[in-house]
Amino acid sequence: MRRMAIFFCAAGLLGGCAAKEWVYDKPGVTPAKLDQDMAACRKEAHDPQTIALPGSPRMDRTVFNRCMERKGYTVRTEKSG
Repeated sequence: MRRMAIFFCAAGLLGGCAAKEWVYDKPGVTPAKLDQDMAACRKEAHDPQTIALPGSPRMDRTVFNRCMERKGYTVRTEKSG
């Protein structure tokens, strides 16, 4: 029973994530600088207790977004699909 509950919770989380895409805007930023800033914020927001898809970083999205905002980015979401 516990495995079923975990499965449905994970499926719900994954389904919710699939419909949302995070966008980070900053006028004049180069792709290289965006990558550098995202890497620094991923490191700051790393959370080994976060559940993530294989190959995806385990990070606290709230901490990551605050870090990007401190670096001057506008953070928003777009619905995909």
